[in-house]
Amino acid sequence: MLEETDSVFYIYTISDLHMNLFLYQQLAKTLEESIRAGSLKYGDKLPSVRTTSRQRGVSPSTVFQAYYELEAKGLIEARPKSGYYVRFNKSIYGNRSYVVEQNLSPQITQLDTAAIVDELEGLRDNTSILRLSSAYPATSLLPSARIQKAIIEATRMNKESLLHYGSPQGNLDLRSLIGKQMLEWGNYYSPADMLITTGCMEALNLCLRAVTRAGDIIAMDQLTYFGIAQMVENLGLKVVSIPIHPEKGFDIDFLQKAITTFNLKACLSITNFNNPTGTSISSENKEKLVGLLSHHQIPLIEDDIYGELYFGPKRPATCKQYDKEGWVMYCSSFSKTLAPGFRVGYCLPGRFLTEVVRQKRIHSISSDTLSQLALLHFLQKGRYTHHLRKLRLALYQQALQYAQCIKESFPAETRFVMPEGGMVFWLGFPASFDGYQLFSRARKEDIGISPGQVFSSDGVFKNYIRLSFSHPFTRKIEEGLHQVGHLARKLLPG
Repeated sequence: MLEETDSVFYIYTISDLHMNLFLYQQLAKTLEESIRAGSLKYGDKLPSVRTTSRQRGVSPSTVFQAYYELEAKGLIEARPKSGYYVRFNKSIYGNRSYVVEQNLSPQITQLDTAAIVDELEGLRDNTSILRLSSAYPATSLLPSARIQKAIIEATRMNKESLLHYGSPQGNLDLRSLIGKQMLEWGNYYSPADMLITTGCMEALNLCLRAVTRAGDIIAMDQLTYFGIAQMVENLGLKVVSIPIHPEKGFDIDFLQKAITTFNLKACLSITNFNNPTGTSISSENKEKLVGLLSHHQIPLIEDDIYGELYFGPKRPATCKQYDKEGWVMYCSSFSKTLAPGFRVGYCLPGRFLTEVVRQKRIHSISSDTLSQLALLHFLQKGRYTHHLRKLRLALYQQALQYAQCIKESFPAETRFVMPEGGMVFWLGFPASFDGYQLFSRARKEDIGISPGQVFSSDGVFKNYIRLSFSHPFTRKIEEGLHQVGHLARKLLPG
């Protein structure tokens, strides 16, 4: 982050410029040169308009014009109540997109990553490890004090009900509040449409159990969170993998081929900021996807756990918004945005509500009462929207800082797409590269990363890794990324 000091401002000194340029053009050109030369890195904050005006001896309108020109070129961006920042720009940093690997025709794939996942999970209790693999927000990014206060208040105000089983559908007031928050989608969902679950994973599990049986075939993201893959495997389901493209996400044309080839019983997809790729399905393709599956009467289980963590001006659409006949089973939670330990998720199962609630009664009766009441108390205070704004800004800033460090530290052959939300990078290397070897070597250095094959249902992504930018960018993080980059270079031939 830049400080507004004379020494830092020195890089903006105008020299060797044509004097026939207007003042704002001179300033804009100097800043642009600094950005393109790397003196100003993406994520850096520019001095305020007032500071620049005073130090350069020009009017504030001149500085505004210079900043506007840089903003129009996509070099900087304004953030409300924060200032101007250097933004990621492909024209400068190049197209570092990874390659999509896929079968030419739909086929059933075998899910088997349990051994590597066990190794990953074994790192969870290691307190000394540097976690570049954790896809949930650092505690420092969460309103811990306010959450603790909410727990105390919920306990004080609900002493008797805390000891009782709750409704299988969950706390009525909490469901009502969640439904009202969804009004920004343009839809209202009543408490009767929804059930509270123990995290998003239980929501996905209940939905699958409601619409499939062991031996059934489902379509699923070719790259997905390994916990989902293990759950699908445990349920005895067969999978047709649908490719995930760097820019447009889920391949709907490939899905259409799969529908004509197999008797699909369901489709499961992380529709916004896919884990591990960070990609999203466009609004247009979401509408097409819902229309296609509704036409064939195939349920879509939508995992939108990262949907609130967007970096753009507005929240991305959900498939549920385009659901007119109840074929979309929407799943999300507060685990990635507010309180991972609460394990409070929710589900809008559409036409399958009755069966999903029945599955809830069978498998867990009801969700934790205290977590629901504490969350309700926090949401009723109107604090969630403010917290989300701060969290999104922090994650975006971290994404820029991590990306800059990856660019500087990793092999030139490294490929990734700058995510527009979420908290993960999907890094690709040459075909001969072994992500598991990098994982093993990093682990010996007490650094945790995630090898690509644990996210792939067909084993063709061994030359990839997933890195998380969920923790603030500190000196320790920077050193860890440099070390992983160094280890990656040693694994490349030549």
